[in-house]
Amino acid sequence: MIKHDAMKAFFEPKVKELAGSILNFNFSPESPDSFSFVTNYSDHVRKKYVRVGAEKEYAFSIIITKEYSTSADDLNLEAMNFAQAFMDWIDGQDRLKNYPDFPDNCEIRKMEVLQNMPNLAGTNVTAGLARYMIQCRLVYFEKESR
Repeated sequence: MIKHDAMKAFFEPKVKELAGSILNFNFSPESPDSFSFVTNYSDHVRKKYVRVGAEKEYAFSIIITKEYSTSADDLNLEAMNFAQAFMDWIDGQDRLKNYPDFPDNCEIRKMEVLQNMPNLAGTNVTAGLARYMIQCRLVYFEKESR
């Protein structure tokens, strides 16, 4: 399985459970309760081991689009808490060592969220939408093919 396919397949069931929608890949629609998986970089070498392989990173962002309010209600707080809960789920998967199904020559070492709370990445006041971004990375060892 290709790494991008493995990452999408890993997150899709949770997105379906939470939002009942599909996981968009490298596309973030302007619709409430949408989830997007956006690649930042892949196969970035952190450390190279001669004739053995390399420790690498796969960096990505999860973008969650929720309804946004300019009123004194709790809609924005609920949206932030929703995104925070998804971030906590990612941390929990790392603690459980539950990782995407990377190719056999790869050993995943950790999946980590790179921030302590979701970023409010943007608002569309006219449409009543806000985007929350969670930046993450997967650290893995990839053996050299012989």
